[in-house]
Amino acid sequence: MDIIRKMTVADVDGVCAIERECFTSEAWPREDFEALCGDFGEVYTALVYLCGGEVKGYIAGSSVLGELEIFSVAVDKTFRRRGVAKALIAELERLEAPETAYLEVRESNAPARSLYASLGFKEYGRRQSYYSSPEEDAVLMRKEYNGSGEL
Repeated sequence: MDIIRKMTVADVDGVCAIERECFTSEAWPREDFEALCGDFGEVYTALVYLCGGEVKGYIAGSSVLGELEIFSVAVDKTFRRRGVAKALIAELERLEAPETAYLEVRESNAPARSLYASLGFKEYGRRQSYYSSPEEDAVLMRKEYNGSGEL
């Protein structure tokens, strides 16, 4: 059975494995994911997608005053193109009901940029040489809602 729920410390091993697989040169350290499992007054939200009890994807973000920033979305390579990332983003949007959502993505990450565009995110700027290993621009994307979490 597939479920999406808040990340717990018990999920961190699986999340870190996906993080290393997807973001080899810039993977977040374990401590960052463990911290997301703490109580931050609901400013930070981290969700996991579980299949058969195993972590197959995650999303992490922060929501303040109607603005949602999506920090990271990643899916196990064997579960890509199955709607996992879409489901994670939709659940985070449902929980946070933002007025605006923001994210950044590597310029060369065409699959992610295409996914975000299909979900209503639009490019609004760039950060020159933001990423390293290899050096690359970050494409800034934003999605506007009508204030109730809906487009």
